Amino acid sequence: MPQFPTHIFGMHDPGAEALFAQAGKTGWVLVTVKVNPPDHSGDFSALTNAGHGVIVRLNHGYSPDGTLPFPAQYDAFAQQCAAFVAGATGARIWIIGNETNLAGERPGYAGDNSGEVITPDKYAQCFAKVRAAIKKLPNHATDWIVPAAPAPYNNQTTYASNASGDWVKYFQDLLTQCVALNAPPDALALHAYTHGLDAALIASSEKMGSFPNRHAHFRTYRDFLGAVPAALKKLPVLITETQPVDPDWWQNRDAGWVRAAFKEIDAWNAVAANQPIQAVCLFRWQTGEPNWSISDKSAVINDFRAALQNDYRVRWVTPPPPPPDPVPAAALAAAKQLTWMPINTDAALYKFAQANNLGYPQTDEFTFTFENAEYLGQVFNLGIVFVKQGDWGNVRWTKK
Repeated sequence: MPQFPTHIFGMHDPGAEALFAQAGKTGWVLVTVKVNPPDHSGDFSALTNAGHGVIVRLNHGYSPDGTLPFPAQYDAFAQQCAAFVAGATGARIWIIGNETNLAGERPGYAGDNSGEVITPDKYAQCFAKVRAAIKKLPNHATDWIVPAAPAPYNNQTTYASNASGDWVKYFQDLLTQCVALNAPPDALALHAYTHGLDAALIASSEKMGSFPNRHAHFRTYRDFLGAVPAALKKLPVLITETQPVDPDWWQNRDAGWVRAAFKEIDAWNAVAANQPIQAVCLFRWQTGEPNWSISDKSAVINDFRAALQNDYRVRWVTPPPPPPDPVPAAALAAAKQLTWMPINTDAALYKFAQANNLGYPQTDEFTFTFENAEYLGQVFNLGIVFVKQGDWGNVRWTKK
């Protein structure tokens, strides 16, 4: 079961944890990971131990490799995701892929509108395979497996029932297909942006010119939530990316945009009839692309600091169950540091020992030689069992 912070504040990428600590709050941290091959150790325990909720986005790769692979590789991708999850610590929320209606996230993308189109039915097929592979891992049955957030304002992916490329219909169709495959999500992921750094755009009701029923700015989250199938209306909701985009993007000035974004979601959550949003993650902390980065913009950081002074708490539709006892997980983590002794329950020595009440193995099988003949032996609680190689019907034992 995931760990849940008490507040909605979040950041895409680790690095802002000191800001949460200074405000006396814990928050959400999203980490994006490539699994083919893994580009992260899988150790998220430092974030979890500090009280943060960790959200991990699992990607096949980045452009032009695709956030999902080609369909023929869906089974292999599912196993790669499961292998990463099995070796990870400190995370229990997994988003599968990213903005799959965006051409640049397709496998084989080479510019314009190229690459393998990820239609909702293809996405659902991949999601169902990954979900099943993760859920059957020991101690991961209650993990949250979350579908990719679509790219709002993007109409690059069209198909028979969505000729206009409506991103909200894409989201709705994707969720419907997942449910139809008996692979319902455990939570929902959304992206929401404003076209500009003006804080007033957060609460704007302006619509898109060519899509008059779709919000042009941050309130696109309302369009997405309005399209959620009835069976999924009680799921947690995570806004995993939000920022001002074209034409202004992030700039090193405190425009009050961050404060306005968190205030908007807190007000939305205050209405009992609304499907509440538990996390809002600012995109993104790390430096690199200056239009996106926050850590190098002190004025935006000050805006975030001011937002953190508010008591914007998480609200649940249905309260989540209490987290499991952490001691078994700690015991498992410690045990993984050791070399485990394999036990072949079909082996002749093991069967002989059990039939003669000699207890359980204390060593692995070993070989030894006597008078030029090779023997196989193994130490058990109450004796040493041995047999001449190939003479499996004459197993013997001696006291230790």
